[in-house]
Amino acid sequence: MRYLIAETSWDMMSLAQEILATGTLLTRTDRPEDLTHYLSVNLSDLLLIEADQLNLNGVTLRGLRRDAGQVPIVLLAPDATSEQRADWLSEGADAIIDPSCAPAEINSYLMAIARRALGCPTPVLEFGPLTLGLNSRKAHINGCPVKLSPKIYEMLEYIALRPGQLVSREALMTHLYGLGDEPEGRVFDVYACNIRACLKATQGAVELETVRGIGFRLTMAHDPASVAA
Repeated sequence: MRYLIAETSWDMMSLAQEILATGTLLTRTDRPEDLTHYLSVNLSDLLLIEADQLNLNGVTLRGLRRDAGQVPIVLLAPDATSEQRADWLSEGADAIIDPSCAPAEINSYLMAIARRALGCPTPVLEFGPLTLGLNSRKAHINGCPVKLSPKIYEMLEYIALRPGQLVSREALMTHLYGLGDEPEGRVFDVYACNIRACLKATQGAVELETVRGIGFRLTMAHDPASVAA
């Protein structure tokens, strides 16, 4: 997962460090007015901003909702009244969190919101013998742990959250590396080889397909969706 965060206070900076400690990827800006740009490049699975930054420098909740599309918007707001919460929800917020909550609780809340927006009702993705624990960031095959580096796990998770979809190299580059230093595109071929080596343990039940020059897709043998089609 990758979150987009407007770091405009020490509290938000501290929360960002807590989120990073879980392994979640972050895109951070101290200029909320730049959020529109970041949202335009499909850089995140969730947007987190403090409510007191709304209606400053042209940043409005309605505008963020328009630019975010289906990306969930979460507001941090201490001591918000019922009327404020109702207004924010009607204008486009998906959730309002009190920043006084324990970081572990906030992290769990954010993960639940982000994964449900991607159509994942539980924190475990299942593909036959392959399972991915979104909270633990661990992969297992037939119950046995699979050793993956953080980047390779993130690539597998990103593709697995979009089952059957062709995921482009550009999308992977943006998700894994944000707007920072980008490696050569062929790095994903190396990552894919590592993933395929691990998937051999599924004995063909789960495969990572490469579409030359475009991207990757996770497929299952006897995929019910494929049969129905």
